[in-house]
Amino acid sequence: MKAKAGNYRPDNTWSPDWPAVWIENRILYASIAFTWHLDYMRSRLEQRSFDWDTAVVGGPAVKLVPTAFDGMEHVSLGDDTPSVLQRVNPMATKTSSGCIRSCEFCCVPHTEGKIRELPDWPDRPLLIDNNILATSQKHFDRVIDRLKEWPWTDFNQGMDARLLNEYHAQRLMELKRPMIRLALDSLDYVNDWISALEILLAAGLPKTRIRSYALIGFDSDPDEAWKRCEYIESFGIKALPMWFHELDATKRNDVTEKQVAMGWSDFKRNRIMQWYYQHKDIRLRGRKGPDLFSHSSSTSSDDTA
Repeated sequence: MKAKAGNYRPDNTWSPDWPAVWIENRILYASIAFTWHLDYMRSRLEQRSFDWDTAVVGGPAVKLVPTAFDGMEHVSLGDDTPSVLQRVNPMATKTSSGCIRSCEFCCVPHTEGKIRELPDWPDRPLLIDNNILATSQKHFDRVIDRLKEWPWTDFNQGMDARLLNEYHAQRLMELKRPMIRLALDSLDYVNDWISALEILLAAGLPKTRIRSYALIGFDSDPDEAWKRCEYIESFGIKALPMWFHELDATKRNDVTEKQVAMGWSDFKRNRIMQWYYQHKDIRLRGRKGPDLFSHSSSTSSDDTA
């Protein structure tokens, strides 16, 4: 295996989703985010190379499936290599690890555990903290103050709508062009989602700077998934459906037997994902109105600018 430094697919095209690979002092390092890349990396490492002698593999996927490289004497597991995240995406940073939640569909409780504030971090505008709002106010203030120098910021992993308050929103408005991402993964949290949206809009954040993830394929059928995404967009907020993968999935975008039993198929998965990601402008999709689900809020897509 002749390793090309960076995140490269087998056809040598770059992709941030692929493992980050680099060589230092004849040691090959690989950071693997997704479990469906483990078999690929194992097969590549089995080929050996004149460019490196041993390999160190790490990342969330390795923590989820630590046996993936068993029997390979020249490969060891490691997760303490500095600046790995910036090798995956040079604009990304992380100011905390872990989370206060234990969501069944999330890998974070298994890979990072409870929330922990980092004493320092590289200054970058793309934050991938799992739950930045669960950190202390002192830490949150430090993060905002250090983000002010950037012409844009993106809280890419999403913000916990159950925790967002007016103080958070006011501080976020001190940033230049912040992109805020909420999540409506279940109807159990619809009122929290509405409340968070109202707080952000009241603070002056434009709808164009808000996105909302929507987990699909976990415990919902296709009809519910469509309605939830349509509901998000009835407020003028772009919906970003996220397909659920089992924590040890070996194939990306696979439709499991459990998902088939809920009414999913490859066609139905592709249909909703392509609709929301290929139609960039929500105005092209139309809106069904905020009456798809009953809620206590009086906010509608015409009430706020």
